[in-house]
Amino acid sequence: MALNKAPLWLRKTLTYQVLLIALIGAGLSITDWITGMSVILGGAIYSLPAYWAVKREFTRSNKRGSSLQKADAGVTLAQMYGNEVLKITFTVILFCLVFGLVKPLNPLALLIAFIGSHLLAAVLPVVIDKQTSMKKK
Repeated sequence: MALNKAPLWLRKTLTYQVLLIALIGAGLSITDWITGMSVILGGAIYSLPAYWAVKREFTRSNKRGSSLQKADAGVTLAQMYGNEVLKITFTVILFCLVFGLVKPLNPLALLIAFIGSHLLAAVLPVVIDKQTSMKKK
């Protein structure tokens, strides 16, 4: 799997993020099915493109055919920007599909889950780093 090449903190961030959103969505679906599924869809709209971009980033190889050779910094930067553009495009397509095909939908819960996933992606690496640094001491 390509994610085996990704740093441990990044794999943990993706895993914890998906688990947390799934648990919140499952918990909310007990009381309100539409809200719970909207939360899960909002988390998926963020997580699927993020997972895809990370997988693509850690499986790409340079033009010479070997991923072990050092790539040119300009090529690496262009590939990273290309990944971000594709990730944003994938996110927009997922939003269009969900808003167009899923009825009934709680748009507020979906957007809150999407924004919450962004916040989790920003906060979890700090928490994970503190946990791993505490274990090393």
